[in-house]
Amino acid sequence: MVKIAVEHPFTDVQRALKKKGYQADMVKRTIEAIDYDAIVVRNQNVFAGSRIEGSLVETRGRSVNEIVEEVEERLQRAGKIAGTANAAKSSSSGSFTSGVITGALVGAAAALLAAPKSGKELQSTVKEKISGDNSDDTGKLDQAKEKALQLTGQLKEKAMEIKDKKGSNGSSAGQQKGKTSAFATVPEGFRVVTVGSGNPLTEIGRNSPSTLVQFKDKYFLVDCGANTTSTLLELGLPAEKITNMLFTHQHVDHNGDFWTFFIDGWQGSDGRRALNLVGPQVQELYDTTVKFFKKDLEYRASLGTAKDGALTNVNITDFTEEHHSLELDGVKITAIPVPHTAPTYAYRFEAEGQSVVISGDLAYTDNLAPFAKGADILVLDGMMTGTFSALSEKAAKNLRDGLEGSHATTEELAKMAADAGAKKAVLTHIGLGGIDTEYVKKAFSDANFKGEIVPAEDGLVINP
Repeated sequence: MVKIAVEHPFTDVQRALKKKGYQADMVKRTIEAIDYDAIVVRNQNVFAGSRIEGSLVETRGRSVNEIVEEVEERLQRAGKIAGTANAAKSSSSGSFTSGVITGALVGAAAALLAAPKSGKELQSTVKEKISGDNSDDTGKLDQAKEKALQLTGQLKEKAMEIKDKKGSNGSSAGQQKGKTSAFATVPEGFRVVTVGSGNPLTEIGRNSPSTLVQFKDKYFLVDCGANTTSTLLELGLPAEKITNMLFTHQHVDHNGDFWTFFIDGWQGSDGRRALNLVGPQVQELYDTTVKFFKKDLEYRASLGTAKDGALTNVNITDFTEEHHSLELDGVKITAIPVPHTAPTYAYRFEAEGQSVVISGDLAYTDNLAPFAKGADILVLDGMMTGTFSALSEKAAKNLRDGLEGSHATTEELAKMAADAGAKKAVLTHIGLGGIDTEYVKKAFSDANFKGEIVPAEDGLVINP
């Protein structure tokens, strides 16, 4: 029986595969997926270097039906299930011909999806595959040709769809599969990247919260949850390029990777030589870091790394009042407190007529809407927009009830975004099953939100 592994927490995909009669098991670790015929993952790079032999199918930005269809296509191509891709197993020579042609075309499709060709190039590839077959069964061959040409049209449409998505307001910043990093180009104004879009619980494929705000060639990292530094490098932005580190609050899911960011971005001859630390309790965070890693920092300095950027030339703006305003690298930054379980601040970045607002974790407050008025991009704490489908029904209800005092409900987020008149509402701090898309759309529509709703993913690029 075909075995399909589904990376936690994609329970919707698991259910859809089971409904079609497949054995679909949820896995959390790479080693658990070694013996499966196909593996559904959020990010293929997580499984890079592993001994997995099954086909990897990414979930990013796709519907459940699209994911299931690709799983079946890959299984057919591998001869694991019946279909055009393994028709060569039929005793009929005509079926063999059809299988060879359509199988070759599917192979061309894989190449197309990795690096889309022009329509003419694709047609040429298909014709070569067809003309190269010398089967005597003319009728079967004609049928295969017709099917191949139909698939050509579908592939061309898919190529255009992929082309349209590249560089759009919801593209990936990374260099996966030959893609050029978004950071290879400098925006004319702001750009936002959700480096980590997850929640306090560790999940494969969703890092802890971290949002990068870019203005032209300057970077502002807001929060630094687990895996932030390595993900930034994967996306094409090494930590030494970032000299502005801001925190909404000091919870472990928002600062857990700070030590790595701090030391890794500083050490070596190319490390940063200045650092601005901004936010609540950042003086305590810095002092604790330097004290705990005193010998480590001294050792690295003795190897030739200058003290600037770590032990000296570190500028700290520790929030102790309600309202703060400063300017860094040509960008005006203001901050106000928002209700949460620790001292927490929302940030507004403004420059050249554009604005980006990061809400931080927050319960409902009347203060956010006027603070975020007219924001081009409003990044919101979307914890309560999650389905919590990775948990049992009882556990999900208990968690949701427990979070309502510290995280705004979907309806409250919708009201704040609508009252602010934000052009784009980015929902981050997600987890445990993803976003309840239809419910979110209805809530924002009911609140008369006129902008665009953007569910965050790790590495997602959002442009004004």
